[in-house]
Amino acid sequence: MAGTINTLLNTMYQRYAMVFPPAAIMDIQRTSISLVKQGLIQIPTDYIQFLSITDGLAWNGLELFSIYEHERKDCVFPGLQLQSYQATQNLKALYPKSLILGFAPEQLILYTAPQKEYLIINRYTFAPVVKLPRFADVLYFYCDAFSNAS
Repeated sequence: MAGTINTLLNTMYQRYAMVFPPAAIMDIQRTSISLVKQGLIQIPTDYIQFLSITDGLAWNGLELFSIYEHERKDCVFPGLQLQSYQATQNLKALYPKSLILGFAPEQLILYTAPQKEYLIINRYTFAPVVKLPRFADVLYFYCDAFSNAS
């Protein structure tokens, strides 16, 4: 069992994940509406839950997109915002009605609305690596993979 988003994020945080203050629900909703106006899909409910805990995440090459740009006292977080990244990729032909939520080395993380599932795909061939039913399962996939790699 993958666990909850909170539990997995706590585990990642203890292993030096970079997390951020939560995004405001109104800003998440505004971004979701804007994505739909651009011909994309709404942000999935469990990713909204993630954003309301931490607005994005960076850990061992895993980057999950945020609503806001993040600045720290000594640097600007180099990650991309959820809405900005959609414009850099065109996967509509292969994965219609999908939203890119993040990436890891050699992989993209998508949510596909018709199937209501998360896909981890190869970043170069766009072939599916694994299909997962919940966002917590995505977090578990990487938490487990990175833990076993060390």
